[in-house]
Amino acid sequence: MKKSQLCCALTLSASFGLAAEPVEYLELQSKIKKLNVEYTVNEDFTVERTTELEVVALNDNVAKELKNYSFNYSTSIEKLKVIEAKTINADGSEVMVPEGNYQESINRGHNDNQAIYSDRTSLTVVFPELDANDAIYVKSKIVEIEPMFPGHFAIAESVWDHTAYDELNITIRMPDDVVIYQQFNGVEKSVSKDGDSKVIRVSYSNPKPIKGKRNDYSTWNANTSKGFIVSTFASYQEVADAYAKRALPQAEVTDRVQKLADEITADLVDKKQMAKALYEWVATNISYAGNCIGVGAVVPHHVNFILDNRMGDCKDHATLLEAFYKAKGIDSSQALINSGNQYVLPDVALVSAVNHVITYLPEWDMFIDSTNPHMPFESLAFNIADKPVIMIDERYKVAKTPATKVGENKQSLTSKMTINANGSVTGDLQISAQGRAAIDLRASFRMITEQQEKEWLERTFSSRNQLGKATLTKDDPKPLKSDFNYSFEFERPEFIQSSGAGGFHVYPFVLTSGALFNYLDYSQEELVTDVIACMNGFSEEELVYELPQNLKILAKPDNFAINENHIEFKASYEQEGNVLTVKRFVNDTTPGNLCSADLVNAQRKTLMKINENLNSQVIFQFTTVSVGG
Repeated sequence: MKKSQLCCALTLSASFGLAAEPVEYLELQSKIKKLNVEYTVNEDFTVERTTELEVVALNDNVAKELKNYSFNYSTSIEKLKVIEAKTINADGSEVMVPEGNYQESINRGHNDNQAIYSDRTSLTVVFPELDANDAIYVKSKIVEIEPMFPGHFAIAESVWDHTAYDELNITIRMPDDVVIYQQFNGVEKSVSKDGDSKVIRVSYSNPKPIKGKRNDYSTWNANTSKGFIVSTFASYQEVADAYAKRALPQAEVTDRVQKLADEITADLVDKKQMAKALYEWVATNISYAGNCIGVGAVVPHHVNFILDNRMGDCKDHATLLEAFYKAKGIDSSQALINSGNQYVLPDVALVSAVNHVITYLPEWDMFIDSTNPHMPFESLAFNIADKPVIMIDERYKVAKTPATKVGENKQSLTSKMTINANGSVTGDLQISAQGRAAIDLRASFRMITEQQEKEWLERTFSSRNQLGKATLTKDDPKPLKSDFNYSFEFERPEFIQSSGAGGFHVYPFVLTSGALFNYLDYSQEELVTDVIACMNGFSEEELVYELPQNLKILAKPDNFAINENHIEFKASYEQEGNVLTVKRFVNDTTPGNLCSADLVNAQRKTLMKINENLNSQVIFQFTTVSVGG
């Protein structure tokens, strides 16, 4: 737009008295009055971090929360010193934290033995005389004894529009000859030289946060969010190489590994079946446990430790799988991925952006993740689908994990019911599920006891005043499969009233993650963001109601069909004699696991139309049966 046009527009707005959209400020609960952090990167890449923090509690509830402030650090590679801690009262007076107000909790092994999965220490400071409008102040220093990645340093910090910062200053000092890569968004920064040191300074202030419009955080992109990254990693391949240097030697094919791999695959000839058997053994026999001992956060245990203790984190799972596959001559590669809400990696390479390790099998071009004990061999959890990956083995150039395929998640439900004259209902119900719904169902049935299953059936088929009953027939849930079938025969009391006029909603008695109603759920308000994590799937149901002879249907939902915004829905409600047959299906063909906010909000409007139909009731009237005589 030309300058003259812009000036004209401003003049017109002023002349007609048009006001800008009013600014709405957040009601603050607390405020960061001061946050100063200084990182000193030494020649050996150990880091010293000094932090000065002052937070004001603006109401009594926050004061209660801030009264206990905790530090967490690794005992084996870090040392913590609290330099100063005090309460600053609203009138400016200060109350120093006494020596007796520190509580330390240490994870360590028994009788001076090494900790087995965590050496994290928590030091809690209890601030005295803290009330609303008072502040806590603490100055601390953490010194690394051993660098997490030798020869490298990386830091990322985000700042949030909804957090009040009076003053935020971060300083990074490192040897001047260290090559760094930087990324800054929405913060002030400077890079200078101080003797033999390179000094990076970052500052930010947000004393009066404005109420943001964004209401969905299912995805997050560091490249467009406020904050900064400073890293010595030139690329994500460098991150992978640094990880591999210490991780791959742990995947040793020991005699023990070879013997166990042979036993697990005994009588199997097909390599893919061998790969599946080894995966399933690790998934079901190696429980998940974090490795939080010093550099164990980025270095897996040796295979012997993993087998001895039958537990491990994602790195340990991938390491044991790699050893098994090497033992059987199956090519594989570990792969780094983000298991959170980042679908785009930061432009500057960062270790924390790839916080999970999975396995790639190039012969079948597939990814597997044995940390989920319920996931079938050829399936991936939603949180790691359609995500960029960093391959440890550079021979394999794979950019990302596959997205959820259209048609992969399905459920079919049929139920035949007889509504009795007393208002109760008897019948049967069959459910056949594939994909996510089946995996969820198998996981649920694996984890509940017979007594819990009995109680669930009772709750599901009972009314508010009377107990119902049901019998359940199901597939064996233990195998790691992506299909599942189960059925019920049931008696439910008080389904409808037994006289006069009334109504009932049309829905099955059992709802699952693959139920039609779950696919048709929508947010209460339009979503404000750029990109949203989304899914697809298919669900159909046929519900047949045999009605009492003295029950007359006065009204039923209208037949309805719609096909827009990748959502097709069709419902029919047909009555023949005293039988009402309801057939409904939804087919969500949304491509991929990421959607634009525009698409999701358009789908929301479609779902609102569909839900008008779903919320309609069958309205009925009991008639008096004449008796001859």
